Amino acid sequence: MSFNNKHWILGLICLSLNFSAVAQGDAEIGKLKTMGCMGCHGPTGNSFLPNFPALAGQPAGYIVKQIQDFKAANRYNATMSGFALGINDADLEHIGAFYASQIKTPIMKNIAHLKTEAEKTALLTLGKKLYDYGNADTGQAACFVCHGKNGDALVDLDVPILANQHPQYLISTLKEFKNRKRTNDNERVMRRIVDTMSAEEIEAVAYYSSYLVPTLEEKK
Repeated sequence: MSFNNKHWILGLICLSLNFSAVAQGDAEIGKLKTMGCMGCHGPTGNSFLPNFPALAGQPAGYIVKQIQDFKAANRYNATMSGFALGINDADLEHIGAFYASQIKTPIMKNIAHLKTEAEKTALLTLGKKLYDYGNADTGQAACFVCHGKNGDALVDLDVPILANQHPQYLISTLKEFKNRKRTNDNERVMRRIVDTMSAEEIEAVAYYSSYLVPTLEEKK
C-alpha cells in the first residue's frame, strides 16, 4: 500500500469514527456549571498555565466525550478523573456548549529551551512538514487530515482544535498516547500515528500546531 493511500485511509477512519451529532446544550447554564473548572482552565476556558489544556472554542462533542471518558475510567488524570465524577450527565452538554461558545485567545509563543533563532526555525520547519505532509519514511499520516490546515479541525467533527493550544500540553498528550497512558482515541487513530514519531517529531508538531491561527468564524 502506498504512503498516500495510508494517509487518506487514516484520514477516513478519523472522519468516520469521530463524526457525531453536535451536542445541544445551554451555554448560560454551562457557565454556571464550570465555576469549579476555572482554577485550572480559566473563566472562559483560556487556561493560564501551559500544562492545562485550553478549552475555549473546542467542539462541544469533544468536551462531552472527554468528560464521559474520565467518568468511565477510559481516560485517567489525577485531577480530572475524580472531578468528572461530580458532573452529572444532564450537565455535560451544557458544559460542552459553554466552552464551544468561547473565543480562544492567543497563547504566549515561547520556545525557551532552544537558545538560537536557527534552532527555533528548524523545529517549526520540521513541525510544519510533519503536520502538512506526514512522514513517508515512517508512514506517519499528516495531521491536517483530521485537525485541519490551520489547526481548527474539520467542521462538525469531535476532533480537538490544536491552534493556539499550549505546546506543553500537546507534547504531554502525544507522549501519553505513545506510552499508552491514554487510550481513548477511537480505533487507535492517535496511537497508530504517534507510534511512528520520535520525541523530536512530537515536540516539533506540538510547537508548530500551537503557532497556527484558526480560521473559524468569530463566535457571536
